[in-house]
Amino acid sequence: MPRKGTSVGLLLATLGLALSIVCAIPVTNIEKVIDTSFVVAPNTEYGPPNAGTSYHTRVLGKSVLRGEVLTEGGGVNLTAHGYNTQNLVDVYVEDRYSFVVDPADDLYSFAFSNLGYNESLVQFKLEEIWTSPMALAFGSPPLFILGLVALCLLVAGIAILIVTYPRLSLYISTKK
Repeated sequence: MPRKGTSVGLLLATLGLALSIVCAIPVTNIEKVIDTSFVVAPNTEYGPPNAGTSYHTRVLGKSVLRGEVLTEGGGVNLTAHGYNTQNLVDVYVEDRYSFVVDPADDLYSFAFSNLGYNESLVQFKLEEIWTSPMALAFGSPPLFILGLVALCLLVAGIAILIVTYPRLSLYISTKK
């Protein structure tokens, strides 16, 4: 018959593994990070350092940026700088334009230039869609603590199994 320590170790390791799996379930969250309107005068550019034209993505988890540009009065050229934005250089926007940066990483800046003769009213919206483990996703302290407890239970269970395993193998070899 296996020793009590082996049973306890197996129970703790199983419980820790089950809780770790639950805490590792990926959760997706959509956060509106820029929602601004501004006027771009003829033959000028609106961009950094102006407010609402740059954004730094989250560090933890996978991230996607989804943007929308609405114009009235005349079109503008949109240029984005950052990782994976090679398709967003001098894109002419008249009325409405939507774009996605997938995957997104690090710092992004957006510039709007008006090469026409009329001023343009521009509304710019940017959302970050990110995925991370449930224990980190919402910044919830109880879920984060549950993840730490799960990790501790798993490590403790494995340590108990390692310590009691030689006794278990000795027991099995003497019964043969």
